[in-house]
Amino acid sequence: MSRSKKKRPIKPKIIFFVEGDTEKAFFISLAQHYRLTATKVIHILNCSGTDWVDKATSMMKNNPKCKPSDNTQFYIIFDKDNLSQQQIQVMQSKVKRLKGKGIKCNIGISNQNFEVWLLAHFKLVTSHSMNSVQLYQELSKCLGQPYKKADPVQIEQILSNDKVHNAIANSKTITPFMYNSQSTDIGTVITNILS
Repeated sequence: MSRSKKKRPIKPKIIFFVEGDTEKAFFISLAQHYRLTATKVIHILNCSGTDWVDKATSMMKNNPKCKPSDNTQFYIIFDKDNLSQQQIQVMQSKVKRLKGKGIKCNIGISNQNFEVWLLAHFKLVTSHSMNSVQLYQELSKCLGQPYKKADPVQIEQILSNDKVHNAIANSKTITPFMYNSQSTDIGTVITNILS
């Protein structure tokens, strides 16, 4: 008599559409660090344009590796930069429409930039806005060396010792995304992925 095989749950396929190289380095390292084997496909959107949701939707339609399925989760990660509140609201509405079509899609936005999320790995971040220079200086202090954008070695240092859980806790007061103050909802994205 043969043993019946138990069906193992299928891990969701996670696709990140990211705006820049720092985000790319972070999510590649995160996938490796937490053995998220179904997170092999990471697409980079070339830091141009203003509608990241349209670009991601186009890739979902035109790239066979990005086709939506019941088992696929999409995350569109970008910085507020110079986007207007209206532009961000339009993108949020488009994501709601995608969800209405059964596509599992979420946005992760940082105001002003992704380094707010990286700094949260080391210390509490608040809604008091810091510009890029200030964020880089703070990250340099925490790292004990000058911060370099998208440096995979530094990203590994940031993620070491499960500091991502510190980042989730240290950014709770600035989650969800707020247009007029420093914020990041990357912690919500990470919580969804790791749960």
